[in-house]
Amino acid sequence: MIDPFIDFGREICGDLEAAEQREWLVTNGLGGFASGTVAGSLTRRYHGLLIAALQPPLGRTLLVAKLEETAEYDAQSFPLSTDRWTDGTIAPRGYLNLERFRLEGTTPVWTFALADALLERRVWMRHGSNTTYVRYDVVRSSGALKLTLKALVNYRCYYSLTRAGASAGAWRMDIQPVEHGLRVTALEGATPFYLLGATARVEPAEEWYLNFDLPAERFRGLDDHEDHLHAGTFTADLKSGNPLTIVLSTESGADSTHELQARWARETVLLDQWTHTMSRLTDGAPDPTPPWIRQLVLAADQFIVRRPLAADPEACSVIAGYPWFSDWGRDTTISLPGLTLATGQPATARSILQTFARFVDGGLLPNRFPEGSEPPEYNTADATLWFFEAIRQYYAATDDRKLLRGLFALLADIVDRHLRGARHNIHVDPTDGLLYAGEPGVQVTWMDAKAGNWVVTPRIGKPVEVNALWYNALLRTAEFARAIDKPPAEYEHMAAQARANFRRFWSPTMGCCFDVIDGPG
Repeated sequence: MIDPFIDFGREICGDLEAAEQREWLVTNGLGGFASGTVAGSLTRRYHGLLIAALQPPLGRTLLVAKLEETAEYDAQSFPLSTDRWTDGTIAPRGYLNLERFRLEGTTPVWTFALADALLERRVWMRHGSNTTYVRYDVVRSSGALKLTLKALVNYRCYYSLTRAGASAGAWRMDIQPVEHGLRVTALEGATPFYLLGATARVEPAEEWYLNFDLPAERFRGLDDHEDHLHAGTFTADLKSGNPLTIVLSTESGADSTHELQARWARETVLLDQWTHTMSRLTDGAPDPTPPWIRQLVLAADQFIVRRPLAADPEACSVIAGYPWFSDWGRDTTISLPGLTLATGQPATARSILQTFARFVDGGLLPNRFPEGSEPPEYNTADATLWFFEAIRQYYAATDDRKLLRGLFALLADIVDRHLRGARHNIHVDPTDGLLYAGEPGVQVTWMDAKAGNWVVTPRIGKPVEVNALWYNALLRTAEFARAIDKPPAEYEHMAAQARANFRRFWSPTMGCCFDVIDGPG
């Protein structure tokens, strides 16, 4: 078990506004995740206990929204759940029974005070599986404690909403008893999923809970209410030393045995890899790193996902951000050194570089991978150039000439395609060796906001940071050429020309660089 760094008491947990503003996230290394608030209320469309990546790392689908939880103890009923409703009601108010919230590694732990009893709840996911575990442990009690859990399910794209409304009866999910629980098939052709509790009693149900209020969506100016289906009720009698684990999974045989220990063991390995890397950097000196860095090491791992390919089922990628981003070329190549090299995972870095190399098309790295079966989008002038820098940092950390040899022809072709011209008018101006990029209606730099057909910051021309990256890419190609006994002169000459003309960006009167030069008009 990893000592908690994030730890809140009653001052946060008992204050609904404060508890809702603090959110938790656990991931499965496939792009799937579970997330919510410390209070337990759903405030975003992206909150849920099982948001499965059905086409890893995408195809993310909300399957299980939450468990409505009630504990009976000492002749009293204690709600553990908190819900907001569109009429302004907050009921139940389980947060009032919440004594403590903490993270054990990346595993959120809630401690509820129920008279003289203490009950803990943990949520985590199995790495490499669309499976969430919700475990309940009686820490202290002087008598029997009965737990009732109502599973609320759905089946929707993670960025949409379900409105059953008056026609709630029209969507009838197929809910069937199976060993230790229930199998839910939301509609014809849907991926079945399972609600399991080996030590609990279960009864199927089919009742829509209507009008959950989602204040974070309202703040964003979006639709702000949703419905979920009560698919089944689990009941169990708990006592100290006999926990209850509910398994939510797309796998029929998912089991909870030793899964929490496996989670802790995996995170211990991640920290050991990082510690070993730090030890090499400091020549074995005592580690001065503050404790919160360890939390960041574990958080970094949550962004690394598998993108299975026919040629490499274990291929890796990077999710640009939870909850709504997919894997993006720019975000991946910028973050790769920090997510993998600094944390002692060079093999993961290598896999990510090879994954993106396979998707280079017309001299460009993908900007992003859309959901569904849509092809990658290539509207980026800088992601490809950041790729060169990511390879440089990988090579500096590993001295892996084998990878350089395997990628060099691709890198040389990328440079050549920029000389000849790539998508979106990305091309080298032969008069000064600088890189021109952009065309009307397309955003190709990191300033990529777009509303409808309106590109907020078009930056057509020669953007300053793109040309700094272009100069760096030429230097790196020359460096790689020398490392594998290839002639570097061509790239050195182009780099010298770009460097000499980069001074055109400087404005003596303003005392800074122009953002873009040689734009239209």
